[in-house]
Amino acid sequence: MKFITKILALIFVSNLLFAGETITLDSIDVYSSTPLPSIGLPKDMVPANIQTIKGSDLQSQSGVTIADFMVNNLQGVTVNEVGGNPFQLELNFRGYNATPIAGNPQGLSVYIDGIRANQPFSNTVLWDLIPNFAINNMQVVAGSNPVYGLNTLGGSMSMQTKSGRDFKEKNVDVSYGSWARSSSLVEMGGMVGDSNMDYYVGYEHFTENGWRKFSPSHVNQLFGKVGFESEMSRYELSYTGADNILIGNGLTPKDLLGAERDGIHTLEDETKNEYGQLALNMSHFFDEQTMLSGNIYYKRSDRSTFNGDLNDEFCDGDSYDEDECTEAQLALSKADAENLNEGVINRTATFQDAYGLNLQTTLDQALLGRRNQLIAGFSAEYSQIKFSQSEHEHLKLAASGHIGGAGDDDGIEVSTGLTGKTKTYGAFVTNTHSYTDKLNFTTALRYNHVQVDNRDTFNTPGSGASLTGKHHFERFNPTIGATFQPNEILTTYASYSESSRAPTSIELGCANEAQPCNLPTQMADDPPLNQVVAKTFEGGISGRMSADTNWNMSLYHATNHDDILFVFANASNGLGYFTNVDETTRKGLDVGVSTRFDKLALNINYGYVRAQYGSAFTLANEINSSSDGTSIQVNKGDYLPTIPKHHLKIRADYELKPQWYLGATLTGFTSSYMMGNENQQHDDSGGLQGELPGYVIVNLDSQYNFYPGWDFHAKMINIFDQEYETGGRLAETRVQTDRSFDDERNVASIIPGAPRAGWIGISKSF
Repeated sequence: MKFITKILALIFVSNLLFAGETITLDSIDVYSSTPLPSIGLPKDMVPANIQTIKGSDLQSQSGVTIADFMVNNLQGVTVNEVGGNPFQLELNFRGYNATPIAGNPQGLSVYIDGIRANQPFSNTVLWDLIPNFAINNMQVVAGSNPVYGLNTLGGSMSMQTKSGRDFKEKNVDVSYGSWARSSSLVEMGGMVGDSNMDYYVGYEHFTENGWRKFSPSHVNQLFGKVGFESEMSRYELSYTGADNILIGNGLTPKDLLGAERDGIHTLEDETKNEYGQLALNMSHFFDEQTMLSGNIYYKRSDRSTFNGDLNDEFCDGDSYDEDECTEAQLALSKADAENLNEGVINRTATFQDAYGLNLQTTLDQALLGRRNQLIAGFSAEYSQIKFSQSEHEHLKLAASGHIGGAGDDDGIEVSTGLTGKTKTYGAFVTNTHSYTDKLNFTTALRYNHVQVDNRDTFNTPGSGASLTGKHHFERFNPTIGATFQPNEILTTYASYSESSRAPTSIELGCANEAQPCNLPTQMADDPPLNQVVAKTFEGGISGRMSADTNWNMSLYHATNHDDILFVFANASNGLGYFTNVDETTRKGLDVGVSTRFDKLALNINYGYVRAQYGSAFTLANEINSSSDGTSIQVNKGDYLPTIPKHHLKIRADYELKPQWYLGATLTGFTSSYMMGNENQQHDDSGGLQGELPGYVIVNLDSQYNFYPGWDFHAKMINIFDQEYETGGRLAETRVQTDRSFDDERNVASIIPGAPRAGWIGISKSF
């Protein structure tokens, strides 16, 4: 509270100092209050914390994904690199996740050109399917705004892609550097002759060996768009394609990392993504106050995984004596049964087809003599999924971490088969009214309807393990907010909002405590789960101290009701199940300042979040020092793991001379608790850490336009070569420090951060 009081005092004093100064605004920031194009509203009329990103900002810092840029620059954003791959970041915004890891709770919605990018099967966000090079601008909207639909528990991201009307050039860009990382980009756009048609097309190839052992990646992304524009209408036909192979060898016992911190646990964890999306977008102005916009789309996603893991059914002498081995193993003599099949290869295949429609009408007409904007919209999506999982036990775990040796004579065993259909419908209405020149009110209401129809293709329908079932979820979600501008340099706002997300097929298929499963698969029967409902109170204030200095601050309190969490049922094998927890809460503060001093531009963002459990429950856990031997007690007020309470981000851009700038980014995060230490009672004096230490990272980048049309760019990350960790879990393993296979032992498995690295590149524009 002392910190907040100081901030408020500074704001009050600054406004007294500048109250008599006339500040000339170069432009008014306009914001579309829905993912689809609409008649824009000034941001000062919108009761929300909105952060914007330009495509030029992305290019200047040349990150691997949009998630990488957000972690280094935006308020409220932290990261857990649980996938161990730069394209598999688990992005966290105000304590809510957007992650490619199936089964992790998803609390953010992502849109590209008005089309929801969250995958139908598990609501995951696959960053490798989003073509960074094609992004023209982006907005990050905080809060549980129901207008953005399902999964908008903590916020939403809305991206708009380039068109030939705003990108009229040809560009070639190549770069190379650490870890044999190379990327090649070709893009071009412009008008088609003297017609009303425009085009944009871009292709990027990315490859690297990875900084950890056995972790190469290959990414191919294609995006193309053809547009037609008349005086009152615009139509765009676009295609997005990707063909990627990602290897992310994630959590690893700390003593197996080695001196270079590049070691691994088991190999290999490979993901293949093939993706194609075809979309038709349109917008039409009937007049200056009436607009219709919408899209129709089809997308196909084929995803397969190949994971080498320790065998959770490994049979040793103790297990045999305690009748814990499988029936097949117990049928053998003790000598024949034990020490067989140390490893297992888990394979999954997920095929998804989705067909969708979004449509909305904007009416920006005066009401009672004041500006009033009414938007009404409808959305529908039908998706089909086909999922299967198999496992193949192998004799030995090699010292390298690879699963090898002779395979089980029984061959590949199918463990899960599922087909599913999901129907999602939504309708909303939102209205913003200027009550006076200084006071604006915004209200909205959205209805969501979700139907999940699963059919088990492996277990007999009606059996205890069958996934077959129909599930139905619906809800009305409201929001209300107001903005007040006492003068032209100060804006305040307050809002209350609700949003929801329905359980996914993957969560419904792994909700039985008696039949735990692996993430993201090995699903069993599906007891019902409740949908998650987020309720958020938020208030904020922003203003200008001068023409070049802006600041903002927001406070929020969000409560998730019936939150869905993955609860570990056994620490040694990673098995668990999804269940509803009465409440989880996120409370926090975001503060930002941007300014310019002649040739130096400076942006400072600070965030504070308390992500906590709102109710008590029991977690299976044998590793935590406070365990009773089988479980730990989590209490109300305990913190959610791997979410730092504080973060600070400073971005500086300095113009060394015309056409040459140097940029520096500092990001700092405080400590957080590891998974397995959800009750914060683990005693690390026994040698196993229960917390992830805080860390500070500094990155540098530079861009030099050394000749018309030619640019040289360079980037270096972690210039001080700090050793840090972004995620971790208390666990068990049979892999010993010398990489031999022996008795189970308790370990702290962590995700190490990347060491110092650098890349250089050159681009040519025509």
